[in-house]
Amino acid sequence: MVKKKPNEVVYHVLSHHIDHYRQSKKIFKTDYDSHMITIAVFTHFLYGTLNPSHEKYQHEDLEWGEMYPLVKGLSKNKKKYLDKLSLFSLSYILDMPKETIRRKVDALCKTKQLAYSVTDGVTVGDNFETLAKKIAPIDLLSMDKAIKAIEKNGGVSKIIKKIKQTR
Repeated sequence: MVKKKPNEVVYHVLSHHIDHYRQSKKIFKTDYDSHMITIAVFTHFLYGTLNPSHEKYQHEDLEWGEMYPLVKGLSKNKKKYLDKLSLFSLSYILDMPKETIRRKVDALCKTKQLAYSVTDGVTVGDNFETLAKKIAPIDLLSMDKAIKAIEKNGGVSKIIKKIKQTR
């Protein structure tokens, strides 16, 4: 039987966060708030593929490599599939001032990580796929270590139960 080490779980979860922070700055060459804006925009696209309240989506079961070309296509015709993602919505989602969001989106548009128009809102830009594909394997390996530590220590439910007991 493997000895359980709750501190190992905390270590790997925090290490994943630190690694993601470092890698996102290195690969995306932006500050972390800007990176979170980019993630929120991509998450908006993914939400449209998962949310049953949206119009029936043509590509429900997307493979890893299918997401990026599709999101670029939807960026051009997104009204048919998704609600517009506005600067105000991003401000609300990330709890950041709207003017900060506007400035950071403008900078992200210059590097083509995002695209923006008043009509279509904020969408992913032409360079998003390349950058996302660079960070994905690194991020997934880091997450895998954290997940394995969680599993080794009894799983999420058991850990949460212990945390609640100590309150």
